[in-house]
Amino acid sequence: MIIESDRDSVCMGDDMSRHNKFSEFPDKTKMSELIEELVKIHSISKGWAIWAGSYDTYKCITDSDGNWLIDKNTTLKTFFKDTKKYVFFDKESFEKKCKKETTSNGI
Repeated sequence: MIIESDRDSVCMGDDMSRHNKFSEFPDKTKMSELIEELVKIHSISKGWAIWAGSYDTYKCITDSDGNWLIDKNTTLKTFFKDTKKYVFFDKESFEKKCKKETTSNGI
């Protein structure tokens, strides 16, 4: 499966070129393995929300605190069954949309 990945810019000069990359992975790859590899490609540090799909129809993968919002053992074939094969590392706009829900006692 070919996955396109991209990230927000990290500074104004970083906007001069696109950051998107195309990578091929076996369908049986786990989401945790995919994200691990994409983090290496994009040199992402902590504090980024990760989502897939498009800006209109997206699925959150992790929140900006690194909490998984899906089962990280889900295979690519299952996860991308009805989702655009696009993963985005988002520093700002989805930070509030992709949050792990907690109960009133903080769990």
